Amino acid sequence: MKKLTKEDFGYDEIMWNWFLQTHTELPKGSFLILKRRDRYYWYYQLSNTQKVRLKYICSTFEGTNKEGSNSFQVCLIKLTEKYKTNFQPLTNDTTKISTLIDEYVGVILEEENSYEGRKMETTRSIRNGCNKWKEFCLMKTIVLRDVKNSKVIKKYVKDYVELCKGRGLSRGTIRTYLKHIIGFLNWVSDEDGKDLVSINPITPKFISKIYPPNRMERGGIGSRNPYYKDEFYDKMFNTCVHRVGELWNNFCKEGWSKTHNNQPLGVGSDVVYFVSLFQIHGGFRLGEVLCSYRNMEDWDKREYKKNSSSYWEKRNGVWFLYIDNYKGVSSSVPVELNIRSWVEPSNWKGKPTKLDKKGKPLYWDTPLVEVCMEMFRSSPFLFSSPNLYTKRDKHYGKSYYSNIFRIKMVSKGGGSEGWESYGVLSSHSLRDYFITHGIHNGMSIEDLSQITRHLPSTLWKYYMMYSEEHQLKRKRELDKVVVIGKRSDVMVEDKN
Repeated sequence: MKKLTKEDFGYDEIMWNWFLQTHTELPKGSFLILKRRDRYYWYYQLSNTQKVRLKYICSTFEGTNKEGSNSFQVCLIKLTEKYKTNFQPLTNDTTKISTLIDEYVGVILEEENSYEGRKMETTRSIRNGCNKWKEFCLMKTIVLRDVKNSKVIKKYVKDYVELCKGRGLSRGTIRTYLKHIIGFLNWVSDEDGKDLVSINPITPKFISKIYPPNRMERGGIGSRNPYYKDEFYDKMFNTCVHRVGELWNNFCKEGWSKTHNNQPLGVGSDVVYFVSLFQIHGGFRLGEVLCSYRNMEDWDKREYKKNSSSYWEKRNGVWFLYIDNYKGVSSSVPVELNIRSWVEPSNWKGKPTKLDKKGKPLYWDTPLVEVCMEMFRSSPFLFSSPNLYTKRDKHYGKSYYSNIFRIKMVSKGGGSEGWESYGVLSSHSLRDYFITHGIHNGMSIEDLSQITRHLPSTLWKYYMMYSEEHQLKRKRELDKVVVIGKRSDVMVEDKN
């Protein structure tokens, strides 16, 4: 689908300059259009040396209306009206909440397009949650008067929760939507926002009352994966190592293949073995690996610098993943895992790992990071998108990858690895496995905290998986120091 420009909606530089001459009161700025869902909207970006301000004007339309005006001409009239009210819509008790939501989303868009404030993934989540709430508000015709009446708005929020539950949304999704409702209503009641309501009646305490956290969300044994065993960790690790090794050896022999139609220069859906190997070996989050840049130079050119990001760099012969601002924490994690081949890799710079008695090379060990750089086509990202033509300089999409992971690694049957029998339901379970494996095998919780970028208490509560095997081992060690004495040693004589 063609990406539309403001010229497609009638923008004319000459007309704009003439309009400024006849409306000298208007502040200087420039027009732009932003897309939300399937529609475009006019925005006016004020020229301000201290802070760029993005102001919502109106929606767009193609062609002309019944008065013969195009979208830009209508936008100019709306601009003068908006300026008279300081770009603030007039509100009263009958103002629809959906109107205020649109204004709030405009504020969030302004933040999203700046170099300050929240990350893009956060602002997009807010926009999505608010738009879902807007649909409900339109359906129920909720107005400002309803928000001012705490009993009424609380009843509506309860109904919204039931609607979300009826649609089969996950608990996490419902909780996220409710959090964004609180944020929106805080803005409605905040003196730095709209200041239309004296106090926000929807508080976190109220949300906990109508939608209390379950045992899984509170943590504890009920939330732990009961399937953990060391042998499961070893099986998954070795499955990934051997599959990546097979693909790498085949690549060294034959070079690029066209086995997968959607990725002529890559490994297709087998990407899950590469990413899973990073996760189970290093405890990485999916996005830290899947969206990682190949080097610092490409990382430094990224468009959204306030968002979480990561890049690879080789220091003193060791590859490090440098992680910037994931969950508010930055770190670097070394990855020293090698993949063995019995054919000399292309672009090899170095000596073979082992020679036979005649001095003939037996095999080569190549760092996993370099294997990926060879096997996935060149792009700013380590795992370049399989969509060669429309996403040439992009990485794999998280949703696309997660679907492949469920099909190839989680589900049973159909050629899948069937890891659900190990308690693996998503790629994040591999991070849980890494943490639990480290603790059970003697790594200190402090060291794990440094590697995984989490507080020790968080690791214990949310990531440590339950293991009957290791509980039994601990108890047997404790039982060794218990000595059973003679019965006569514990009997008390009857003094009577």
